[in-house]
Amino acid sequence: MGTIAHGEAHEPMYAGRMDEIMITPDELSDLIGLVYDSAFEAQQWKSLIDRIAQLFPGIGAIVYGIDGEMMLPEYASTDLPQFIVEPVRMDLGLIDNVLPHEAWRALPNGFVSRTKKFMDEATFVQSGLYRKLLNPAGFRHVIHIKLDARGQRSAVIGFAIPNDPVTETRIHDALFKTLKLLSPHAVRALQLARALTLAKRSAQVCSGFLDGIILPMLVADAHGQFLFGNGAGRRVLERGTPLSVEAGGRLVLDDPEDSRQLRRKIADIDRDLTPGGMRIITDPAPISLSITPFRASMRDASAIDRHLLNEERMFAIFIGQTDVDAISTALLEDVFDLTSREAEVCKGLMLGASASDLADVSGRSLKTIRNQIQIIYEKVGVSSNVALIDALSVFRTVGTMFEDGGGRDNPKPLSLPFAQ
Repeated sequence: MGTIAHGEAHEPMYAGRMDEIMITPDELSDLIGLVYDSAFEAQQWKSLIDRIAQLFPGIGAIVYGIDGEMMLPEYASTDLPQFIVEPVRMDLGLIDNVLPHEAWRALPNGFVSRTKKFMDEATFVQSGLYRKLLNPAGFRHVIHIKLDARGQRSAVIGFAIPNDPVTETRIHDALFKTLKLLSPHAVRALQLARALTLAKRSAQVCSGFLDGIILPMLVADAHGQFLFGNGAGRRVLERGTPLSVEAGGRLVLDDPEDSRQLRRKIADIDRDLTPGGMRIITDPAPISLSITPFRASMRDASAIDRHLLNEERMFAIFIGQTDVDAISTALLEDVFDLTSREAEVCKGLMLGASASDLADVSGRSLKTIRNQIQIIYEKVGVSSNVALIDALSVFRTVGTMFEDGGGRDNPKPLSLPFAQ
């Protein structure tokens, strides 16, 4: 349970008024773990909000969606009568001459807001949020964690504070401080749960394609925000070059101009709904990107993700090379999870070198090279050089979208029906 500051054996996380509820380091640690566990629950976040309600007795907690001015029926709540039974217009008026849902959309994911600070009291008590929901249930103010947003839709966890000055004094600031510590983990946990669910479902829909295909694959939304990827795609991102995810969650390339072109390319494909491509000059070898509309089934997604993503356009980005470019050992490492030495051996095999040739060039023993070739076979899932080269040819077919040296500014799109 949450503890009163005086008389507690554990050192509280932060100093406050003598009657303010305090959370101990052990309790906070348990809450952080529960954030990640509850993100994967069928009723997402339920166990987390139940536990927070135990630590801060008297509060009500709900997980719900916002669509413009409308609060949508809840996805999960503490053990209270259903709080939001049908869509409710918030009627919050203007905040600094901006509609509240527009101001909310501009806030970063993970932002913790308080109605007590967000708007003046006289305006707030006239709002639909207060008159139709909070006041009839015995609450006054509410603290929100913004989980995620897409367009004018967003997903929120709200914690309602009892309409009692003494209880509010004990709870409000302490709960706010606790949620500030938990919110980055909630955003990260939501992303992990979404990636696992969508990737798992996509793999089923595509008959094992997602992690079975050797092309690195990344999925982004229409704004270039990274959503999920297959194993090879995630290894590309872990390498941090030539593609990475910036702090705001958007996919970027090493060259800022390439990043801008990627966003323009996604916008063009979003408008025309036809695949396209890019050729990126990287060191030591160029890579090619194939970009195509991607539709993942949302059947198994959480209620929150169905709310946020059901109408969201998604785009699959496949990473490969042309068959005339120098072979990228970095891409081989990411595609097949090879070590750098294994990637060099693999490259040599692709170029037609024998085990003896590779031993001579590398200065390593023939036995060592043969052992590495066997490991490569096992990682790629083949049993001969012929099968290996056939498998390796797949990730170089991305370059077939470029004809006659079309290059960066004149790509010829390649149809990828397995991703549509």
